[in-house]
Amino acid sequence: MGAAMVSLVDHAHDGRTPAATSWVLCAGAAVVLGMTMLISACLPALDRDRGLYRPLARTCAAVAAACLCLGAARPAPLILGLALVLLLSLPWGLAVARRLAETPS
Repeated sequence: MGAAMVSLVDHAHDGRTPAATSWVLCAGAAVVLGMTMLISACLPALDRDRGLYRPLARTCAAVAAACLCLGAARPAPLILGLALVLLLSLPWGLAVARRLAETPS
């Protein structure tokens, strides 16, 4: 994914992101999200806190699919980068919001 970022910067003024760059970045993000789901399924905390981990796993799966759709769409490099940042922030925002909602004031 790091090498694809170099290509993304090199093609910053292009109308569309090159196919290889788009697929490497977006598929890499989808793999990261998939591994996050897999690792969280192995945590001992999963048994204690299914109310957090189940919605988080579903969100990661949906965002991974959205990343792959974004890779297929190949928008402009700036849009691709910003969209990936937004997509990758969704599961973590959900996790933080749910954890903050659980903590007593």
